[in-house]
Amino acid sequence: MAARTCRIILTGRPWTKPSSALTNCVGWTPLSSMGSWCPSVAARSIYGSIIFNKMSLNKFFPIFRLLGLMVISALVAATPNAGQWHAAEKLLHSPTLDFAQARQALTSYEQLLPSDGQGPPQLLTRLAQVCFILGDLAGKNQRRQFYESGRCYAETLLQARPDAVEGHYWLAMHLCGLADVGSMVQGRRLLPRILQELHRALALDEVYDQAGAHRVLGRIYYEAPGWPFSVGDLDKSLRHLSAAVRLAPETSTNHLYLAETLRRLGKTAQARQEFEAVLISTRHAIHSPGLAEDRRQAQRHLTELGTSDKW
Repeated sequence: MAARTCRIILTGRPWTKPSSALTNCVGWTPLSSMGSWCPSVAARSIYGSIIFNKMSLNKFFPIFRLLGLMVISALVAATPNAGQWHAAEKLLHSPTLDFAQARQALTSYEQLLPSDGQGPPQLLTRLAQVCFILGDLAGKNQRRQFYESGRCYAETLLQARPDAVEGHYWLAMHLCGLADVGSMVQGRRLLPRILQELHRALALDEVYDQAGAHRVLGRIYYEAPGWPFSVGDLDKSLRHLSAAVRLAPETSTNHLYLAETLRRLGKTAQARQEFEAVLISTRHAIHSPGLAEDRRQAQRHLTELGTSDKW
């Protein structure tokens, strides 16, 4: 669960324009300039003069078309297999997603990755996301390996697109995971970088991943001890989680975290409303099966608050 992810730290190949030689072959250069670059392919008259007229140009169009098709075919072959991608996507978004399905999805995505590891941003993002899901679903002895792998994918993504939200966000999430499975000392050491990456993600796109940066920051400020021991601050938690609910009201975890912050602040009536909102939410922050767990947590709180209705 996402709450578990931060608890320990809180308690203490892109497309490039073909080369000039290639562009001259496949017609990327405007036709108006052909006469100046390719005299060797022009028809020669019986007097030995170079003539590049309309007739000879038409003669060579089939060659240009053939070369163009060859280049297009090569580009298509270099793109990820669409069928394999869609199969992995279907697994990832299964309403009954479990560890085995998530592991199979990761394998499919990894098979689409070029040997140099420099895949397209969309693929690297999916790899980082699935690794985080697996870290959440895995047993105690397996979690670290998925967070380490996800961290590598996020760092590669960040190098390729430093001004995009995905790299910053998923790097922060995997650092949270590593802090969770590591020691308290490691968690405290990672916390400044986690906060830095989350605030950067927030500045780039506060809606990304169901207002994920707001949600995780809000939870950090809720879980952490207050000053001078750590960064805990219930007012900051309330501000971020209120924003998360406003931006992604369909997400159960946003309501659950906000409700728990409100309850700790003594705002019982507002907390009860948010716990009740969890019961009718339609999405979970990490994976679909987590929705049932959020509802169980909300029902437990409502029972403690004196609301006995069962979900």
